This record gives sequence, structure tokens and C-alpha cells, in this order.
Amino acid sequence: YYFPCQRWLAVEEDDGQIARELVPVDEAFVKKDSENDGQSPATLGLEQKAKSTTYTVKVKTGDKKNAGTDANVFVILYGSKDDTGIVSLKASKINKNKFERGKVDEFTVESVDIGNLKKIKIGHDNKGNSTGWFLEWVEIDAPSLGQCLKFPCGRWLDTSEDDGAVERIIFPAELQTVEYIP
Repeated sequence: YYFPCQRWLAVEEDDGQIARELVPVDEAFVKKDSENDGQSPATLGLEQKAKSTTYTVKVKTGDKKNAGTDANVFVILYGSKDDTGIVSLKASKINKNKFERGKVDEFTVESVDIGNLKKIKIGHDNKGNSTGWFLEWVEIDAPSLGQCLKFPCGRWLDTSEDDGAVERIIFPAELQTVEYIP
């Protein structure tokens, strides 16, 4: 099996992810590549892209006192076929200091085809100085699927607030789902 990556695993490079889910490519791609007959990394990338989906994940921290967190936040996307596994939300495309009060952070998540998105689990490791977090909502856009789903939360992920949970399973709000041409 051949699992090409050709992407950065670094918070300060590319899309900021430090872990990647790789998909195998057809054996013909490996043979062509080793024979140097014009198989380019770009074509290899297209083969992989056809088997994966890129999601834009926007996370809104509430506008309440002490709503932001310094803990390590993760998300798991659950689809009708599979789930993404734990994805650490390390590097926001918008804010250097992520998960601050009243701010929206944006992340890129790549995954193999998990089917139609059904729910998410989001949470944090409760590590750091200021760990409590008030999560307003999560929005997940999948341009290749033509779907943008909103997952309202409006709750604390904090051991000393609400029910004390630092993880939440959230379902999409059907009335806020936007479908468009992929």
C-alpha cells in the first residue's frame, strides 16, 4: 500500500494540522511514479482528493466572562459511514490566540469519506490555566458535498460550570442547514 502525504505536519505551515489521515492510492500511481514517466505529485493529489473530503470548521466562543479556554480543543465528526477520529484544533486560520471570548476561529479538517454528517463531539483536555470554555456554536462547511451545517451548543464545557462535562455531543440544527451546488 502507498499512502502519499506531501503536506506539512506543522502548526505554523499549510493548514496548521499536525496529524493527517492518509488514503491509499492505486498501485498504478506508484509504478508510474517510480518509472518517471510523467506522473506528477499533482495527479497523485487529485487521486487522493477524490477519496477525501475537506471541511471548514468554524467555532464560536461565547461572549461571557471567562468564556475562553487555553485547554487543547478537539472535535470528532460522525457521518453515516464512519467518523474522523479525534482531530485536534491546533491552528486557527483567523486568530493567533484561539478560543477567546466572543471570537470565531476557523480550522481545516480533512477526512476520508464519512458519509452525511450526523453529529459531532467537541471537547477539551481540561489542561492549562484557564480551562473552562463556553461554546456558542460550531459550523461545518463541506464545499465538495454542498452542505453547511450549524451545530448550536450554548453551554459550558467546564468541570465547575453547568453539568461539569468537558465534552459535548451536538447535533445539527436542521433549520440552519444550508445546501448548495458542490
